[in-house]
Amino acid sequence: MKKGFDRFVKIYTEVLCAFGCVFYLAFCACVLIQIISRNLLPSAPSWTEEAARYTFVYMVAFGCGVAVLKDEFVFVEFLKDALVAKGLHKANKVIRILVTLAMLVLSAYLLFFSVPQLAFIKFRMVSTAMQLPMQVVYFSQILLFGFLCISLIMRIIQMVSDFSEPSEKA
Repeated sequence: MKKGFDRFVKIYTEVLCAFGCVFYLAFCACVLIQIISRNLLPSAPSWTEEAARYTFVYMVAFGCGVAVLKDEFVFVEFLKDALVAKGLHKANKVIRILVTLAMLVLSAYLLFFSVPQLAFIKFRMVSTAMQLPMQVVYFSQILLFGFLCISLIMRIIQMVSDFSEPSEKA
């Protein structure tokens, strides 16, 4: 069962990484076009600024889910170090699970109650340069919190399953 779950997490992470990389490359291309055109052309195209902003937002939406699963979010080290120094490895793990659970509750709240109001607005708003509907931009928020919820649930499962294993000594 654990092998199947780990395989699913690996595939899910690779898919998110692939989409994140696509948006990262698009972001870099937009910024490069902007830099080159500002330095070599009389006027820079205005669409590159908006495209860079939107590709960055989508890159973050896909990257946050990966950061959760790889345990690469920033957290307060002094509490962990103090608990581990006193030999309270289990307390450290419990606190990490509780913090991850709190992040899940906040992400789920934002996903179901706050963000849909932005993404499904009734009146037509478009971006200035690209004339892109703003629903496309706000949809990134739904993706962000959706992937965060899924990734946080998977991370909690990983942490709970690792909770019974013996902890490493620092």
